Amino acid sequence: MRAVSFHRVAPKLLAFTFALTALSACDDGEAGISEEEAGLDDLAALMEGTPDPSKLPDEPKSDAIYPKQFDLVALQSPVRNQASRGVCSIFSTVALMEHLYIKEGTLVTPDFSEQFLQWSVKSELKAFTTTEGSNAERNIEAISRFGIVDEAAWPYQTSRWTSFNDERCDGEKTQPVLCYTNGDPSDEIKAATRYKLPRGRWVSTRRQSIKAFLSGNRQAVVAGMPFYYQAWNHRGSPLPVNDEYSRKGYILFPNEKDIEESEKKSAGHSILIVGWDDELEVPTVDGDGAVVKDADGNPVTEKGFFLIKNSWGTAKFGVDNPFGAGYGWLSMRYVETYANVYGADVPKVDFGPESCDDGKDNNYNRLVDCEDSETCGTNLACQTTDHEFESRPNRNIPDDDAAGLVSELAIELPGVSTELWVEVDISHTFIRDLKLVLTLPSGRELTLYDRADIAGRDLKRRFLLPTLVGESTLGTWKLTVADASKGDTGKLNRWAVGLSVSQEDLREICDDGLDNDGQGGLDCADPACAADPACASSGPATYTALSETALAIPDQDPAGATSTLTIDGSGSVSGVAVDLEITHPYRGDLTITLVHPDGTTATLLDNEGGADDDVSERFETSAFDGRPAAGVWKLHVVDDFAGDTGTLETWLLEVDVQ
Repeated sequence: MRAVSFHRVAPKLLAFTFALTALSACDDGEAGISEEEAGLDDLAALMEGTPDPSKLPDEPKSDAIYPKQFDLVALQSPVRNQASRGVCSIFSTVALMEHLYIKEGTLVTPDFSEQFLQWSVKSELKAFTTTEGSNAERNIEAISRFGIVDEAAWPYQTSRWTSFNDERCDGEKTQPVLCYTNGDPSDEIKAATRYKLPRGRWVSTRRQSIKAFLSGNRQAVVAGMPFYYQAWNHRGSPLPVNDEYSRKGYILFPNEKDIEESEKKSAGHSILIVGWDDELEVPTVDGDGAVVKDADGNPVTEKGFFLIKNSWGTAKFGVDNPFGAGYGWLSMRYVETYANVYGADVPKVDFGPESCDDGKDNNYNRLVDCEDSETCGTNLACQTTDHEFESRPNRNIPDDDAAGLVSELAIELPGVSTELWVEVDISHTFIRDLKLVLTLPSGRELTLYDRADIAGRDLKRRFLLPTLVGESTLGTWKLTVADASKGDTGKLNRWAVGLSVSQEDLREICDDGLDNDGQGGLDCADPACAADPACASSGPATYTALSETALAIPDQDPAGATSTLTIDGSGSVSGVAVDLEITHPYRGDLTITLVHPDGTTATLLDNEGGADDDVSERFETSAFDGRPAAGVWKLHVVDDFAGDTGTLETWLLEVDVQ
């Protein structure tokens, strides 16, 4: 084991004594740095067990030609803030874990407890018990062996314990472990669901090997390294720093003066590498903060940077980074020379089977009861249709092709549907690429699935379709499966239609409050009732509803913000308008969707407007024409990118009926 081995700097650092006061680089980067008598413990912990990088094998295809730019930002959880505690390695490891769970796809928005992992490493694994620090290898070992809980079970505490919390927490090396873990979790917290990862491994720090791992596995890696204050533009630096570089998240290879000064207060830092840019070129600076120039007076630049996710929050570092606040660009040379790199694999998630009849998503795959065809397809509770027709195309889905694959299924069963579902079995490496459209014999089209999951492999699902009751069943049914993005491929293995039918036309009864014919309109909202005496008084009208309750829009959160308005009037929709007032500094981040009471959606704004601020305009749509006006309408606003936040101030809904 090489306790503090990181290439050519190691001999100098090993000469330091434990009496040296260290500044923690695992800091918020905004509110200054807190000092502690930690000697080299934090840095030693971060680098402990690092193998000789020259003896690590290259990753597969490390000599291949890779794209100039690559990123895995779409598979990341929000940027977190470790604040003033020296637990950067805990945060980067949890960021990796959340990323791997997002990639696996079962949990859409994983948020795991850094507080619990800090305790588990020191109290369950019994590692690093005399320091606040740790490293990715031992962190992942703790996760693999013991697991960690959700953030909600034990939320992170931003300040470390002092003698105010426990008189023994005096900062001395003899203080108990609970001073580094901020106490112990309750029995209830310990008994909460624990999530695990497979064991990890070291990855070569050669830039081509890191690229091979990221692109080949579509997985990020944790990197730990000695901290050079000026290179990171950290306010703890005794040398001048560059605020513009900090805002863009630039971390250059350290100059000699930075190395010399940083070694006087040695510390380490750990981040998540999520991509790279071979073309990014940044002017270098000297120890005085001035741009270095060559003999001709031209700036000397550094080229080639890894894209990193940091844990200093979103208030300062990387606020001008194109990938959002909290992201940065770390010199590839810095990583190759000083860092260690560690990776893990996606988890094998098993929450047990779906119960199929309790109205809950028991196995956390976002499919409730009979929608979960893989588990419940043969369950008696889901075998309610009288007929099933299937096709087994076993055909490849064209990659990045809007036309997609069209599969046909001939159904020789006359009548109209009284119950209907469609089931699919698709193998695919990234199902967010997929869009599925069902075309009925009548020519009516219905979108079953449209890039609805953040990530995940394979799509095995039963779509329950009550809105198609009353459709003619005889004829050719078509399923179109389109892959909207490059790089991932799949195959349509099987699809099926389940039907119960009636040989008689289903007629709308115009005064019973039911959608008898399944055409999406009940009573007078159904065109079939236009001449019925019960609807004689109906005529054109406009219903309006207004919300003036301000609603914060979560940053880079697919759950978004949802506001509801209720329309009480009867009638069939002939047009809808929405007046919106949203404050936001970067409206191009936003996706805005209006949802009809029956679940039909219309996208009003889809990441349009770029860097313009705010949304103050009127949107009109005919997507709901013919559907009943009455019910609860929803406005869904999602901020797709990190770094800017906004508020839904007001919205007005106008529904024209006939």
